[in-house]
Amino acid sequence: MDVVNFDSLVNQGRIITPVDISPDEDYFILGHFDPRRREFKATDYPIFAVRSRDLLTPATRNKDRQITTSSVATSTMSTTYVDLSGMSLTTLELDPINLGASGNYQIHFACDYSVSDLLTVGQLLLNINGVDIIATTTTVGLSAGIFRTNIIWQASPLIANTVIKVRFKIIPGNLGSNINIINRTLMIDGVHTQTII
Repeated sequence: MDVVNFDSLVNQGRIITPVDISPDEDYFILGHFDPRRREFKATDYPIFAVRSRDLLTPATRNKDRQITTSSVATSTMSTTYVDLSGMSLTTLELDPINLGASGNYQIHFACDYSVSDLLTVGQLLLNINGVDIIATTTTVGLSAGIFRTNIIWQASPLIANTVIKVRFKIIPGNLGSNINIINRTLMIDGVHTQTII
């Protein structure tokens, strides 16, 4: 049996990351408490091998955290929903071991915008894989004609390659009215449905 000297391993640079670990082929060593049969061993913690999959599977069901931001102003005069430039994210694989895993996602969008006149109303919503979601939206006035909007939405189950984007339109108060988005941020945070948080 090999003698393990952790100081020596570190000094030799024999260090790997979770990405390097094969769940089915690699093992961890574990000192398992067992005070019985002292006459056959010199420790209460004899060493056992543990398959890495048994320890790593929950940990490798990683979170899909992404963010996109833009401060480039964009506007529309459209009275039907159109895509908001730069506000689109595509979900990633949540479990690199068991591909195709579904997950729970929290989506957060925030923006500042102005309207061309006080009679015009701006409206924003989320779109998930082509389906418009009219989520709870909080909008506060910052000053005359300038607003801040926040949308928080939870979606489940979502799989890899799901497109999440933001769309917007106006309810015009006058001919030629528009909405001008000033700053915007879209964030998603997804976790495998079998992961315990």
